[in-house]
Amino acid sequence: MTVAAAKHKERAFEIRVRFEPGLGVALYASLKQGEVAPLTVARTLGRGRTLLRYHGYTLMTHGAPEWKPGETFPVYVKQLGPPLVLARVKDRTLDGTSVTTVDSAVVPGGEHEAA
Repeated sequence: MTVAAAKHKERAFEIRVRFEPGLGVALYASLKQGEVAPLTVARTLGRGRTLLRYHGYTLMTHGAPEWKPGETFPVYVKQLGPPLVLARVKDRTLDGTSVTTVDSAVVPGGEHEAA
């Protein structure tokens, strides 16, 4: 028996994180090239804006795919930058393919503000 399913193919993405003065310096200093860590969607704000949690920091993204709050996936440090570039681990083998670029910045606030 053969089952054919029209499955929506999810595009690869990269998150390019820029750092505002005074924000995220400790995060940037703690990362290593190739490091893998979970990234969690804390809240969707509409119009492609999303709050993400990564290493205890809140990232505000613009141009994000349609992520759902609570969704978690492993990302790796693709480039220390600047800008810092994070990519989904499962996209690691897709070098040379088109990716969606998601612009992001570290925002002030603790974990309780992103929940």
